[in-house]
Amino acid sequence: MMNLPPGMSPVVLLRSTFSGVSTGLYLTGSAVFFTEYIGLSPRLVGLGISIAWLISTATMMPFGMLADRFGGRRIWLIGTSASALVFCLYPLAHAYWQFQLIIALELLVSGLGSAGSGRYFGDLFPEGHRARGRAYLRVTSNIGMAVGAAIAGVAISLDSRPGYLAIVLIAAGVTALDAILIAWAVPHVDRPHQRVEGEARRKPVAIRDRSFVALAVLNGVFNLNGPMLSVLLPLWILSRTDAPSWLVAGTMLMNMALCIVFQIPASRGVESPGNGARAWMWAGVALVVSSVGFAASGTTHGVATLVALAVGLAALTAGELLTSAGTWAIRYGLAPESRRGEYTAVFGLGGQLSWIAGPAALSFLVMSGGAAGWLVLAGVFVAAAVAARPLVVWAERTDREDGEFAAAVPAARSARRRFGRARGRAGGE
Repeated sequence: MMNLPPGMSPVVLLRSTFSGVSTGLYLTGSAVFFTEYIGLSPRLVGLGISIAWLISTATMMPFGMLADRFGGRRIWLIGTSASALVFCLYPLAHAYWQFQLIIALELLVSGLGSAGSGRYFGDLFPEGHRARGRAYLRVTSNIGMAVGAAIAGVAISLDSRPGYLAIVLIAAGVTALDAILIAWAVPHVDRPHQRVEGEARRKPVAIRDRSFVALAVLNGVFNLNGPMLSVLLPLWILSRTDAPSWLVAGTMLMNMALCIVFQIPASRGVESPGNGARAWMWAGVALVVSSVGFAASGTTHGVATLVALAVGLAALTAGELLTSAGTWAIRYGLAPESRRGEYTAVFGLGGQLSWIAGPAALSFLVMSGGAAGWLVLAGVFVAAAVAARPLVVWAERTDREDGEFAAAVPAARSARRRFGRARGRAGGE
């Protein structure tokens, strides 16, 4: 029997696997479904996804506040159940506006579920065990994603409308099973905590916490590893190296396998904001190495190209694993319990923005600049690694426990206004 972290149970791991299957199906097969089944152009699909992501990003913080108000598990269940229903709407889309409406709705309810799960898992895992708990969830999720990607691959290979339809219907069914487990099997762990009452409850606080927002932005920089793997690296391999085209799929599978094997060891001991900062620093180093390795692969031939790509991929995966471990330690270690949903949602904005801006920005930088573009990206990661520790120290010095920061913000603003009026009167004299 696995030595599971406190709060973890087999049913929680099972639903994480189901969630991964749905994600693998969607990521692998959705673009093909949109173009082949609905009949949209790739340009319109890309536009629709970008608009939907922007809408979803704008609602993250309000959804986090809802999770604080009504409980993470309840909001998570509502979002997941709605996701299963929205998947069933995709086959009804026959025009762009219908597709845009459905995908925006899908990302909205998915974001609602994510806000709820973020609050829930922060309550489920006790302090000192959250990064390890997250590691187990990522392992099972990656296993599920591999299964989902394989199912989608079989469906796509049929090259038929029933095959494309099967992708979204299976995703809907698996997501419905996930919702059933959330409703009936996962533990009830919304722990009692000091609630923020009255007017303060309705006012967002995390977005005004400058040190925390700075860390959210830095989180977005480290999370560029995602667009690097799934967007930038395939383009680079196909257009700027002499590596075989099948290596694009090979890199995805290898990344998935490495995540399954090494996520738990990579998260060991990363349970405090200070340890999270250290993990981010090493993540930055790994992402620098990966950028240099990929840059080299564009100037080599044959076996040397494969070696350079292998080194770059291994380092990129290490950066991904360490980023994940550090992110959970920092965001949960700094978020006050009464506003955990709101704070974790704001922290997640950085990751969202990395997917909104990252694909286009990274593609322009590297595909236009070649190896030099990779080296510029390496410089960005050097700066991120250097900034990690000072920003975490700054955030640790900010008193935000149980809504005290909420009271401090307006009080400080009022004091500044009084001081300004006093200076104005003194100057007039």
